[in-house]
Amino acid sequence: MKIISFHLRGKMAHFRRYYSNSSALSYSIPPRTTLVGIIAGLLGWERDSYYDKFSLDLCRIAVASRCPVKKCMQKLNLLMVKKAGDLNGSAEHHTQTATEFIIPQNIRTGIIDYKIWVHHRDKKIMEQLEQVITSGIPGYRSLGISVGLGTAFNLGWLENGGITEGEDKKEGGNIPAESVIPVEKIIEIQTEQMGAAEYRLVKEEIPLEFDSQRQLTERGLGNMIINLNGDPVPVKVKSYTQLETGSFIMWME
Repeated sequence: MKIISFHLRGKMAHFRRYYSNSSALSYSIPPRTTLVGIIAGLLGWERDSYYDKFSLDLCRIAVASRCPVKKCMQKLNLLMVKKAGDLNGSAEHHTQTATEFIIPQNIRTGIIDYKIWVHHRDKKIMEQLEQVITSGIPGYRSLGISVGLGTAFNLGWLENGGITEGEDKKEGGNIPAESVIPVEKIIEIQTEQMGAAEYRLVKEEIPLEFDSQRQLTERGLGNMIINLNGDPVPVKVKSYTQLETGSFIMWME
């Protein structure tokens, strides 16, 4: 199985939880739906035109947080938009919204680093994505919308694009999982193997799939275990994918 991998990096991120209202809370990782939008943007596809072609049955995506991160709340003074003319900032009133950001442990010297793995059943899409990802030049390259870690002012860039091979393993086993871990695949987290290492494990319900009306499908939500410190987690699972590099990942599904 051919797999494309790349790093999505930036200084700060915000992946708004879909149910947030007065406070804009953020997921700790880019949800699968966000990553699908980024990939479609890299390929130059129009907004909302790609949901069927990147369904859970056709496209497999895994993600890992590779650098320690933390969250902080910041109040943003946003425009109060009640009519089209207010978009130019001429309105006297603004609204303050508490917004949760993902930032590195050291905001001055650190970066956010998510590693992404992608496999699509359509060979043409894989070939097009490979051309964009594996150019070898770090930057903001895209055939469509700019790469972002959430909202427009959280710019991101791509680095270290590559191709690898992977093999699905169905028998279950003990592995150091590099990617986030779907809860339904977990048999046991091997706490005795963690030793003195520090792990910050959180469970989050992540959006996985939209339909053509931009509504969550029946399989559109999944619970994931995320290590905010970025290290592989020793875990016994029902199934996984082993890469030729020796790494172990699990798809968000």
